[in-house]
Amino acid sequence: MAYFNHAFNKVFIGTGGLAGTAGTATTELTAGQFTFVQPSDWLVPAGGIVNGTTLRCPLVLAAKSIYANDKIGPFHGGYQESSKSKIINPKYVTAFYRVDPCPLQQATVSVGLTPDTDGLAEDSTKWAIPGQTVCNPEFKCNETYYLRLDLKGSPALRFLSRNSYFTASAYTGCCATPDSPSIVDPTIVYIAWAKQFLNSPLINPFIQIEVFDITGASLGVMTKDNVNVSTEDWNTYVADASPADGSAAGIYITGAYVDTQFGDCTFYPTDALQAYLEPVKIYASEVDYNGDPCAFASLCVANTCLPVQGSGYGENVIRELILSEAYAQTPFYTGRDLRIREITQGYDVNSTITRIAPGNQYTRYFLQHSVPRFNNPTGTFDNDQYLLEIVTDGEVTAFEDFVTDWLTNAGSSCVTLTEYACFAPCTPPSAG
Repeated sequence: MAYFNHAFNKVFIGTGGLAGTAGTATTELTAGQFTFVQPSDWLVPAGGIVNGTTLRCPLVLAAKSIYANDKIGPFHGGYQESSKSKIINPKYVTAFYRVDPCPLQQATVSVGLTPDTDGLAEDSTKWAIPGQTVCNPEFKCNETYYLRLDLKGSPALRFLSRNSYFTASAYTGCCATPDSPSIVDPTIVYIAWAKQFLNSPLINPFIQIEVFDITGASLGVMTKDNVNVSTEDWNTYVADASPADGSAAGIYITGAYVDTQFGDCTFYPTDALQAYLEPVKIYASEVDYNGDPCAFASLCVANTCLPVQGSGYGENVIRELILSEAYAQTPFYTGRDLRIREITQGYDVNSTITRIAPGNQYTRYFLQHSVPRFNNPTGTFDNDQYLLEIVTDGEVTAFEDFVTDWLTNAGSSCVTLTEYACFAPCTPPSAG
């Protein structure tokens, strides 16, 4: 085992592509380029970095320095020296995998009859409330109906230091005949709920809502910024005075949060990042006057799209790069005088990776290997593990093929490229 139960991480910037021509020296690499070189002469080996290679000897992974100047002041130099790994013996490579960039997926919850819940079976796995049977409960006049909305996750926690919730009420108006309450157009109930949600400062920064009327048509998508505009369909909707039995309407509630971000000039690695990388989680339930959700079972709630956190964003990658540079004794300045960051070329880190969300997303290759300690002062055989991360703008097929052949030639055929691809995207069904 190693002295530490983790692998030392080192990040290489490969957004400029693979330099695979035989004989290329590390001094000839251009911005963002990476390659393998021989430890004997620091040149790309004969034959180049190509598919079908017969190489099986140890190599060194190298990439162009991210810094623009070689010296800071008259004494401190060597910043443009290429970034290199330890010597990699292919026999000691234990993992090789690629992590694709994935967009985050917003949560969408259906309440009532929507294009998503129309026709769903009773035992659908989408039901947020077990035992659902119908999506068209009757709403009667002279009644008040309550819908509670809970928002959870990092965005809500940063906003309030707790999960956020709000209970909206919808009064259906007086009955023409008080002794015989009649059914009202359910669309007015959903519009009333939606308006109260979007007017509540507790939850309106995190959601957008789309309303569907009793014909199944969409009345438009609203956010807190346009919910009260009089020209919108919500405010001009004319309720059906005599809705048929079984008439139903519904709403989509979608997470739609965008957090405030600071620019590169004032960026600190300690800035919070989960709030704009993790989508909010949405939970809805009809409740009674006392807030009891068990009193109702007819109003269906379904998870149309589950929230999924994105990956490969520049916000994550730049922090990994800063940590890697700190291991190499090139710390990223985080003090009060940001002119020192400029002097020490800290802004070259920002210019290397586009971090502003959503910003660029990056494909990342990981190569894990160990370096045995044959001469250990403790007298115990040991080894150190290293995890090399290569950040690229997309798949680099030539690199994948070369590493696969290189490992196979060295007898490491059990280590193959593992691909961590993205989930299948979810899009809420639209009206009609």
